[in-house]
Amino acid sequence: MKSAGVASPPFSALEKRAWIGLVALSLFLHVVQLGSHAFHHDESIHAYAAMRLLKEGAYVYDPVYHGPVQYFAVASTFAVASVVGKVVGFLAGIAAAKTWDGTSDFTARLAPALAGVALSAMAVLLRRRFGRRATFAAGVLCALSPNLLYYTRFCRDDAWSLLGTAGLFLWLDEFLATRRVKDIAIAAIWAAVAFASKENFYVLLALMVPSIAAAWMEPGRGLDVWNRLRHLIDWLEENATAVLGGLLVFFIVSELFYTVFLAHPESGNPVFMAISYWWGQHKMERVGGPKTFYLPRLLQYEFAVVVPGLFYALGLRFPRNILLRIFYWLTKGPAFRIPPDDYVLYRWRTLTFAERFVAGWAISTLAMYAYLGEKAGWLMVHQVLPFLPLAGLAWASLAEKGRGWRLAGAVTAVASVATSLTLSFVYPVLTPNSRKAESTIQVQTCPEMLGIVDEILRSGRAGEVPAAIVSGEAGWPLSWYVRVAPVNWQPPTGELHPPIVVCDEGDADKQAQILGPGYARDRVPFRAWWIPDTAWKPLRPNAGQLLKYVFTLDAWDRADGNNPIGSVWVTVFRRQYPAGSPPPSPPAPPPDAAPPAAGTKAAS
Repeated sequence: MKSAGVASPPFSALEKRAWIGLVALSLFLHVVQLGSHAFHHDESIHAYAAMRLLKEGAYVYDPVYHGPVQYFAVASTFAVASVVGKVVGFLAGIAAAKTWDGTSDFTARLAPALAGVALSAMAVLLRRRFGRRATFAAGVLCALSPNLLYYTRFCRDDAWSLLGTAGLFLWLDEFLATRRVKDIAIAAIWAAVAFASKENFYVLLALMVPSIAAAWMEPGRGLDVWNRLRHLIDWLEENATAVLGGLLVFFIVSELFYTVFLAHPESGNPVFMAISYWWGQHKMERVGGPKTFYLPRLLQYEFAVVVPGLFYALGLRFPRNILLRIFYWLTKGPAFRIPPDDYVLYRWRTLTFAERFVAGWAISTLAMYAYLGEKAGWLMVHQVLPFLPLAGLAWASLAEKGRGWRLAGAVTAVASVATSLTLSFVYPVLTPNSRKAESTIQVQTCPEMLGIVDEILRSGRAGEVPAAIVSGEAGWPLSWYVRVAPVNWQPPTGELHPPIVVCDEGDADKQAQILGPGYARDRVPFRAWWIPDTAWKPLRPNAGQLLKYVFTLDAWDRADGNNPIGSVWVTVFRRQYPAGSPPPSPPAPPPDAAPPAAGTKAAS
């Protein structure tokens, strides 16, 4: 690590080309097939709210849907796309492009995707602290991390939270090294982005306590809290103007975000509302799971980041005779002395201040998110982020290792890339019609719903009014998908006879009676999830099931024999007679049986 005040090493021509190639690769991976798979429930709400913000100026902060940054970003993307579409439409004579409002699945996901690309590029600022090789390795890991790639191709707030968090620390480090006021101002802006993106900013603040404590835990000196605090106070006095200016910038930018540029001053103090709501969600465990929820998923997806990062931070290593040493320890007891250089934590005494800070942040993040009651796949990205510099250092050290280590590193890299590409491009959704399941995807809209969307949109283009009646669970994401079609969102009453009617299965019989005999009835999977069925006695999954899942992603059977992929289905009614024709009359009831003739007995 380079000490504060030392300039970053100059770029070589090869390094410049490598970074340009990395950013180009990240851009390609983030935009290819970006709008191809179905929107998650949350994505549809976020995209629809951004569209309303653009067209109506309607937005008020609600902690349920997180901070305003993502809505500004997505709405801005819609606006730019609309302008580009109009220009292209004018030049190419495409009438539809001239009236396009810029909204689509692709453009809704484009803003967070570009944030993911920026996050990969921003890693270059680690060079001052961690050197060329480790920094480039961290950038590659950031671009190819399975969860980072998947969830920055997602219309959610996590990409902006990550970008703001990384920008805050990277430019704050620049200020510590250069004392340039512009660097602390930029850091403050990034802090405001993180604060106005997602409420886990408050979690980040709490994590700074163990992170700073780890950084202060200098070998041979301990925490030395009072001297450390005295030096911190002295530093704050020396840089009071810059620090106060940075805080002012943070406050102004945050207020502009939350109040929608002062249009909603009632949202100017979101702290109590945000903490009270999400603390309540933590206690009730709305989307709950065991404390070990993240551990197997991190090992499944982020083995190229978290495992090397932990090895580097904790000094874990495996000498050739480790099994022999364990045997001696077990047989001879703790009195058997292991040489000092074999202690698990031997490396801590060699870590720099920045490395200890990042290590403390990374390890405490694992503990914090294991504790918090809200468990979701996208929260793994916040646990991966602080491991990137540590993993970069570990990967960079491979150049000094032997052939066996380098071969193991190559196999790990290939496996990690394959895992990332499979998650984002091969099995990015769930459906009960397939046993393929990625454990980081807890719930997702089934791809079969996109066919229903196409049918409704075709009916709308054909002039059907309404093009569909939709009620129940399918309201989201269909509210986003059929936003340009005339759709009635109330259950049918018998007055309207659209070509498509979508409802919950529990309401299907009632709606079938109202619609009459002119509709064909079908079931379509709407939303699917996978909650792995695990147990100790009997062991589930067993070794065979687990190995099969690792190599094929086939979810193992449930103990009760049911489909391991849980799902909600909707009922779809399709009109069977032409538009404009009267609905067919219901069949006449069968005639009453004739009374028995006189002198005969009725059948018993």
